Amino acid sequence: MPRNVDAALRRQEIVEAVKRIVIADGLGRVSLREVAAEAGLVVGSVRHYFGSSAELAAHAFDAVTDSVLGRLEAAGAAAHGTAEDGCVAQLCQLLPLDEARAVDLCVWTEFKLAARTRPELEPPAERSHRAVAAALGRALVRLCPALAQEDLVREAERLLATVEGLGLHAMLHGRWLDADLCTEVVRAQVASVGLAGAGAAGAAAGIH
Repeated sequence: MPRNVDAALRRQEIVEAVKRIVIADGLGRVSLREVAAEAGLVVGSVRHYFGSSAELAAHAFDAVTDSVLGRLEAAGAAAHGTAEDGCVAQLCQLLPLDEARAVDLCVWTEFKLAARTRPELEPPAERSHRAVAAALGRALVRLCPALAQEDLVREAERLLATVEGLGLHAMLHGRWLDADLCTEVVRAQVASVGLAGAGAAGAAAGIH
């Protein structure tokens, strides 16, 4: 291997090849040989970085998660306006609203589903969920600082489940579920944060 090859860059090229294969044919076609061919490399070059297809898949899963998290955190940092605007901007990073997000979301979903039956993908799947939920939790703390911990967890999971379902619908039915409608749905969900808990508390106190 040439000494001037940047290891991080080469790993990223390999991950991009994995993503192209997953988009075209699904995760089942991901192997060291197929990825090498897609990246224009010899198998030995890929094997230099990844000892097996399982190791490569786990690394690619982590890389896609990092890409999603990077977008999510950047959206939160760049948001101007209300905490609600910031939360909406972050949640929209989990939707296929442009090509980059659509690619990552499709690949990310494939990896998460495959983790049900592939043990090597269980750790990155767990990390993926926890990291995204934690980022969303921080956004909700800014949005509703008075939320109790149990309410915060519930609302974070509710929003995450909503966005994951919405993202899948948008991937499958993008002709009518466009970016504007997706954003409207997300904004409506964010606006409802804390209302269920407040309603329950009011009912318990006899407030009608």
